[in-house]
Amino acid sequence: VAGDVFDETAQNKVQSLLPEDNPDTDLEPIDNITDSALIMFQTYYRDETISKDNIFDYVYGVLHDPDFRNSYPVALSRQLPRIPLAEDFWSFVKAGQKLTDLHLSYETCPEYNLSLEYTGEGEVQSHHFRLGTKPMKYAQKKGNPDTSILIINSYLKLIGIPDEAHEYLVNGRTPLEWYIDRYKVSTNKKSGIVNDANKWFDKPEDLVTAIRRIVYVSVKTTRIVKVLPSSIKDRTSS
Repeated sequence: VAGDVFDETAQNKVQSLLPEDNPDTDLEPIDNITDSALIMFQTYYRDETISKDNIFDYVYGVLHDPDFRNSYPVALSRQLPRIPLAEDFWSFVKAGQKLTDLHLSYETCPEYNLSLEYTGEGEVQSHHFRLGTKPMKYAQKKGNPDTSILIINSYLKLIGIPDEAHEYLVNGRTPLEWYIDRYKVSTNKKSGIVNDANKWFDKPEDLVTAIRRIVYVSVKTTRIVKVLPSSIKDRTSS
């Protein structure tokens, strides 16, 4: 088990992607993989072509492995993860690369094809996309949430959210559930300050665009994760 792959877990790959010569910043790219970790991986897999970027992608892939997550749910919530040395190193590297690119581009990635249903009178207008005082919620079907339909407000619904969008969890919630919780209009009871998520967008229509993109990210993540081999098939202890 590789327990010390990262120097500082708070760092991420974004830092390593910063240009070396940028006149607008004093920041320098930092490798978050130790030299000792690099040697360990190259030695274990008998492959000197393995790079520090490969190890980063490998770790990111392993952290999404359902077998890994399900085997150590308590430990992962209380301490730094101890990364297993999987039999198929390069499968996790490739998956990690795809997941990294996908998750870093959540604001610009393609939109998932969700149907927009307008229930107001006349033609849909820009102001119909604005969030109201009631938070977004799933529709109801026989007393249970229908997670294929998201009610934006009293005018609009997004229809056709696939089950795969609800299989990817981040800290116990799906990305869409985080959106429902965060993207709303609320007033702090003590200060009276209004937190209006409508102000976070250049145009009201951008809210629907953002939701379609986060559904796309969730679905693509689920599909990448589903075909991963087990990272802990060989349960070698450290």
